[in-house]
Amino acid sequence: MTWTDLALVLAPGLFPVYDTLPPSTRLNEIEVKAERNPVESIISIESSSLNSVGNAGESIEGVIRSLAGVAGSDELSSQYSVRGGNFDENLLVINGFEIYRPQLARSGQQEGLSAVNPDMVRKLEFSAGGFNSSEGDKLSSVLRLTYGVPSNEEAAQRSRIGLYSGRLFMSYRESKLSKSENKIYTNGGIAIRYRSNSPFILGGDTQGDLNSISYDIQLIQNIRTKKWYHEFLSIAQSSDFTLQPRSRTTEFGTVTDVLRLNVYMKGRESYVYSNAFAGWRSTYRVNSKLKLHIESSIIQALESENVDVISAYLLGEVNNNLGSDDFGEISYQRGSGGHQRFARNHLFARESHLFAGGTYEELNSSISFGVGLRNQFGIDQLYEWVNIDSAGYSIPHNSTEVLLIENDTIMEFKESLELFQLTNTSGELKNFKTYGFYRHKIINDQQDPKWALDFGVRLLHDSRSNEIRISPRFHLKHWTLSGFIWDLKAGSYAQTASVRELRNWRYSTLELNSKMQHAWHGIIGGEKKFTSNGRPFFWRTELYYKFLDRAFPFEQDGMRIRYLGNGPGVARVIGIDNRIHSQWLPKTESWISLSLFRSQEKFDNSWVRRGSDYRYSFSLRVEDALKGFPDNKVYMQASITGGFPFGSPLAFSKPFKAPPYRRMDLGFQHNLNTKASISLEIFNLLEIRNTASYFWIMDISTAREYAVPNYLTNRLINFIFQYQL
Repeated sequence: MTWTDLALVLAPGLFPVYDTLPPSTRLNEIEVKAERNPVESIISIESSSLNSVGNAGESIEGVIRSLAGVAGSDELSSQYSVRGGNFDENLLVINGFEIYRPQLARSGQQEGLSAVNPDMVRKLEFSAGGFNSSEGDKLSSVLRLTYGVPSNEEAAQRSRIGLYSGRLFMSYRESKLSKSENKIYTNGGIAIRYRSNSPFILGGDTQGDLNSISYDIQLIQNIRTKKWYHEFLSIAQSSDFTLQPRSRTTEFGTVTDVLRLNVYMKGRESYVYSNAFAGWRSTYRVNSKLKLHIESSIIQALESENVDVISAYLLGEVNNNLGSDDFGEISYQRGSGGHQRFARNHLFARESHLFAGGTYEELNSSISFGVGLRNQFGIDQLYEWVNIDSAGYSIPHNSTEVLLIENDTIMEFKESLELFQLTNTSGELKNFKTYGFYRHKIINDQQDPKWALDFGVRLLHDSRSNEIRISPRFHLKHWTLSGFIWDLKAGSYAQTASVRELRNWRYSTLELNSKMQHAWHGIIGGEKKFTSNGRPFFWRTELYYKFLDRAFPFEQDGMRIRYLGNGPGVARVIGIDNRIHSQWLPKTESWISLSLFRSQEKFDNSWVRRGSDYRYSFSLRVEDALKGFPDNKVYMQASITGGFPFGSPLAFSKPFKAPPYRRMDLGFQHNLNTKASISLEIFNLLEIRNTASYFWIMDISTAREYAVPNYLTNRLINFIFQYQL
């Protein structure tokens, strides 16, 4: 690859501001040559994009964050924001089953492993909006994955060992005759993972005794006969994060006004997130055109947070005079005080699901239909508070009032211990969701298509809010004679609320009577294939508008979303996405993405920025190999995302903006032979201090609040050994 080749990829994405994200983006574990879905504009990407090195979180979501329309600001987290929405608006589906994600996690450090195991993924589809009526009830996006077992030509066992993580995958295939002489094909796989975030965390500002371990086990089993196909999926995950902090040193401010916060701490914080899932689906082929299926699943999660940390802090100005003997030392103490954080938060959630449906396929059309029941149950208990003490005063502070009367002086003591923040709420969620959908796809010609139509309707009833929602969805696609393809999508999307969405952090209540959130999507897109300098390229652009006629206000604190409960209101997102994809060498995938958008909300009389209003997102992902040495591969992922708006905790106003998120990860892989390889990963190559959230302190002498940044990971090097049979 030359600089000229790179410029050819970069220039189209940087200068014409188009949209990038296809209605669906499919990342396949194997090379797909003929499997295309012309209605949904699906593209294929090689397996290296799913299971490559140079990914700090070792997750599929790390690849998703490099697509247009997607933004992420924590490399250790599996959560992401899509087109101005928050993390709760994204649906994760594995083998047709909706998967649970932790709701109490404050940061990616605590969140642990992603729910998706890259070793098991055979097919991946992603939609950033305008998805069809068969998809679940979320406002922003759908990430749909298919787990499978490698073919006979692929490795049946794989292992991957790094300095702080490891993965093992084993699979099998067999066939036998039943008593009725029908052949039964069975295959299955089991995957085990572990991961520790300790090397990432201990390289930061906080020092102490840390135990961080996450592990999971996932199992798939498939049974196929002439008429029946059965699928079974089970997942068990646990993340345990325990820290006994001792000290923290953080520098922040501007070039001319550098501040240093020294904190000395004592106590312990412990976070445990555990969940389990089991699902079964049976499909019966009535004839060559009609298939019927029934499925059931259950999810159970238990999350707990126990924190009791007391600290004393000193805030001072750093001497930045290069000619001074005290350069880099504290020249003036601005304030001092104490800080205590206490939390006893617990969440129990259980969901059971039953679904029946089918598909009917003709030559140029297909119909999908189904009805489902989902029973949601959750117990939520939140009790946490923060106390700030500055120079012997508890903040907020009420001073003593002195009254001078004719013959006496009266002193009214208003001293009381008032907490800076207090959340004390508990509640129980019981919800019975009933839904049904109808979807119809039509294409004029499979071999030489000129137009395609995908339309349908989704019906949803939510017992908690006693609402019925009818959501029509529509997608029209047209192929022009010049080779350009354009499409139009529109639809209605409602979202059933989880426990986290119903928490009112401002008033410490659980808003069980809140109505469902709802959004309208409108998208105009286009795509084209072309060749430049002898290499194939694929370009897609989308212009979209999303209007939420019922939205909840929220703020982001790292990976934690806190809903403020003063709603519902309205919100809007308008933006444009652009993505260019290419293969520089066989079996390598590279792309560049650029998104520009604005996300606003209105709960009073004026439009303000939403908590996920990043404004822009740029990503460059490169897979290449040394010329003449195909066994030496290079992987690079670089991203720049606008800063998120923030303000004082639990305040509606967000007048400040965090610095942009900038990061570059690099990976080198050398294949020792056809079975073994070694890799070197360099995370945060440029060692940029990105901000995850803010730690608020106050000085009573100046009545000023200071937002001290909580930084993300520093530069880190990792070695990996991979082996497969």
